[in-house]
Amino acid sequence: MQTAGRRAQSSQQTVAKGRVAEIVVLTRRVYEDFLHRGPPATQPNITSVTQTKRAADSAPPLTVHEVSRPPAPFLRFVDQIVEDGASDIDFRFSQSVLTRFDIDVVHVVDSELDHLLGAPESAPLQRLIAASALARNLRRHRIALVRTLLEEMPREKTLLERRARQILDDATTHFIVHDSTAASPAPERTSVIPHAHFRDRFLGFPRRALTPGLILAPAVGELSEDADRLLAVPRVAQTRGLNVRLVGLAGPERQAAAASTLARHPYQGSARWERISDGGLVAEITSAELIVLPHVASPRHMQMMFVALSLDRPVLTPSTPAVARIAAEAGPGWVHHTEGSITADDIDRTLERSRNLARAPQPILRGREIRATREAYLRTFRRAADAKSR
Repeated sequence: MQTAGRRAQSSQQTVAKGRVAEIVVLTRRVYEDFLHRGPPATQPNITSVTQTKRAADSAPPLTVHEVSRPPAPFLRFVDQIVEDGASDIDFRFSQSVLTRFDIDVVHVVDSELDHLLGAPESAPLQRLIAASALARNLRRHRIALVRTLLEEMPREKTLLERRARQILDDATTHFIVHDSTAASPAPERTSVIPHAHFRDRFLGFPRRALTPGLILAPAVGELSEDADRLLAVPRVAQTRGLNVRLVGLAGPERQAAAASTLARHPYQGSARWERISDGGLVAEITSAELIVLPHVASPRHMQMMFVALSLDRPVLTPSTPAVARIAAEAGPGWVHHTEGSITADDIDRTLERSRNLARAPQPILRGREIRATREAYLRTFRRAADAKSR
């Protein structure tokens, strides 16, 4: 009887597994059919920027799909790639699933992969299906995928997530890293393109005089939540005359909490809750004595570090291998890094060191000119497109 029961149970498990497999296959087909319906007559979510005048009947030599919003009056990562002047590359911009296939290259920073997959915060199975559909579309339409990797490789928790990552890695024609020591799934298909500085971009912008004791936590977009805790620093720091200023976007609850703190201590802090333009960013950074970045976990955080260094202001941020390498490159006194979250003691030590250290007038940012960075990206796109067309 027990043997018969086990056989029946085993048979039921086999049938259940078969049904799960059928559901997976069916779901994948539905998803792929959706992607293959073809684009509608208009594509309101896709912006096309053609960088040079062409005859109406001539096709662009290379078309690159950037998983990003287009350039704007405030800095974005894509500003390191898209040139303001003439170029024979046609850039398109979209933060959604790929639905147009008349392109040569898709470029995505890994922090934006969810937009390309159309699966933000999705279940592992959905992510696997989305990754499979994307890989199939790239292969079918002979489109090259170029990915700019973050410093730390993601750690998938489940087998399905690891499988989805492997599918994406296998479908990637070329990887880009910012540092020669950064990890890559395929070093033989990887190029090193350093993060650009922005000295040339900010030429001619009005600058403010430095305000001693002003600590600035800036962001072009959403401000890190850890920045809110910096408002308490002037009350516990040993350095006298500190004033903390927050600049960036935040939700209503965070703004209300910060307003309550500032109302109690109006001479120790201030906030500017908005998406700040280039001119506003230059004014804010040049008026500060120290730029504090509570995180450097994404391209926009790293970008803000190079904005501050480009404007000759020292930076304090938690330590990572990339931060340590940039600190060594920039020279003494420019990039200060600490283990763990930034505290009042860290700010005290950094200000004392910064005020007493005879540092160079400018940080060393050799080899990070934005024109050279753009040219390196364009060469990489061309190599990837050529490799895919063979």
